[in-house]
Amino acid sequence: MNITESLKIAVKCIKSNWMRSLLTMLGIIIGISSVIMIIGAGTGVRDYIVGLIEDMGSNAVLVSVDTTSATDNDYITLDDVENIKNKVNGVERCSPMLMGFGRATIDKTATEATAMLIGVNSDVQFALTNSCEYGRFFTDEEYNANAPIAVMGTNSAQQAFGYEDVTNEYVTVSSSGKSMKIKICGVANVDALASTLGGSSSMSNMFSSAGGDKTIIALFLPCTTLTQITGADANLGSVFVIAKEGYDYDAVGNATVNYLKSAHGNYSNSMYTAQNMATYVDIVNIIMSVLTAFIACVGAISLIVGGIGVMNIMLVSVTERTREIGIRKSLGAKTKIITMQFLTESVILCLIGGLIGVTIGIAGAFAACSIINIKPNITWWLILVALLFSSGVGLFFGIYPARKAAQMSPIAVSYTHLRAHETELHL
Repeated sequence: MNITESLKIAVKCIKSNWMRSLLTMLGIIIGISSVIMIIGAGTGVRDYIVGLIEDMGSNAVLVSVDTTSATDNDYITLDDVENIKNKVNGVERCSPMLMGFGRATIDKTATEATAMLIGVNSDVQFALTNSCEYGRFFTDEEYNANAPIAVMGTNSAQQAFGYEDVTNEYVTVSSSGKSMKIKICGVANVDALASTLGGSSSMSNMFSSAGGDKTIIALFLPCTTLTQITGADANLGSVFVIAKEGYDYDAVGNATVNYLKSAHGNYSNSMYTAQNMATYVDIVNIIMSVLTAFIACVGAISLIVGGIGVMNIMLVSVTERTREIGIRKSLGAKTKIITMQFLTESVILCLIGGLIGVTIGIAGAFAACSIINIKPNITWWLILVALLFSSGVGLFFGIYPARKAAQMSPIAVSYTHLRAHETELHL
């Protein structure tokens, strides 16, 4: 008997008892689908979080002020930004990060929205992963001239205007009783960065008090222009520092912190902190990978339960088919042929369960990630490993039943059937 005949017999046996086969495969289906869903969704969440950090500038150092204990004298000023750029060794670029909010009126549609305003300079574009998708970033000259100009987030443009390329469109921003007509000079993928920077509870409260608009737009505009709109002083809670090529980012961040301590006369160890954004990518990768692997291992326990179920049903199948085994043994079927037949049936059973589980797992990963608007990451090797693993479960848990069937003696089989027949007659 060749492998083709073994496959045909295995498929025929599974189809003849399809309900029992389906219930047997249930453990394999649940195990494979849960592993696929957990790994696919977990990897997608990891990629999303890493993307947020990279959008914030994985090649930059974020130097922040402890706003919980800072006085007005401790905050970073625009003069500090220039001095950091010109005086601190190893610093190539430096951008302020000033947060504000206001009411925005879309001139073209006359609709209103809540505006998240981030005051920066032109150096911040070098900390972003991607440049403007449409238009351009504002220049140093426009920054120094307090130009009413801004870069809008891609998602913000889609929500406010219904399309992404909104360069040369206008938005009127109002805050603290003042208003200014802002020209959109470019569109970039900065919504994630704006959301992260404005994700504090205080910012959320400000948005709630602003009316709770469903539409929230992100605008990156010159810090000098933002201070004119809000009327507030340019007291900066954080700055982005980009090191020169060949310089260590941690060293540059520490040098920036030391400069701020010296400039403000505050030598508190906790007042200024430097965070290398690249290290957060590594940390998130490690944490999410370990967490995903742990949860996947827990989900894989059901595969063991499913394997035990396969072994159990194969033992039942061996008992039910003792007459068939005896006839084949009497006709000269070798031990390895009988073994191969039952092993093939066990592997096919688990492989079909694996295919169903992979399909359900992929659908579940997309369904779960769609709730939080994240794309799952399901690769071909993950599917291949899942199918190979399910086949391995069938092979491992099918060995004992297959060996038991192959080692049956034709005489013992005949005796067993004779006694069974006598019992039936007696009943």
